Amino acid sequence: MFSWGEDSQRGFRLKDGSHIDSRPTTDDGVRHVNLSYHITDLSAGHNVLAFVKSNGNSFIIRTNDSKDGRRVRGKQKFVKFKEKIEAVSCGDDLVTLLSETGKVLCVDTTRTYIPRPVEALCNIVVSQVACGSQHSVALTKDGQVYTWGQDSRGQLGLGRRKLGASSPQHLRSLSAIPLVQIAAGGEQSLGRSTE
Repeated sequence: MFSWGEDSQRGFRLKDGSHIDSRPTTDDGVRHVNLSYHITDLSAGHNVLAFVKSNGNSFIIRTNDSKDGRRVRGKQKFVKFKEKIEAVSCGDDLVTLLSETGKVLCVDTTRTYIPRPVEALCNIVVSQVACGSQHSVALTKDGQVYTWGQDSRGQLGLGRRKLGASSPQHLRSLSAIPLVQIAAGGEQSLGRSTE
């Protein structure tokens, strides 16, 4: 794995034989992170970093501002859930996780590291999740899109500018178009169809 940018050499609080080469791998400051475990998915947001190990365990690391204004990484926290986690996506403070059976979970890192199931999606099999700054997007196995969170710039795609939606809303305007991929970042959302 490779890392660069803010606190790149200490982002994973490495132990158990893992190490980071303190010398940059390239002239751009990219460092090689030699982990003693295999990562299958990872994501970074403004205040959080999340990753999934090959055994399906997921972990979150939060970044906070110290009293002197520096950004400081917190400890690596294990996200306890009864199923293996397949994918993670980070917003500013929120981490959305996808279990191996298609369940969607959210962790608000400003409050707790305990994942809470997204009730509105409990009976729907989800294949992908993505987070923007303050919103989330889910793509179901049958190509349907659900969005929730803040809607300050229309990032939920619901056609009405309100404060947002606290639970997932079906994006009906795309229901006849089979989507195969979603993405989100900042205050925007994207979907890709096969056409």
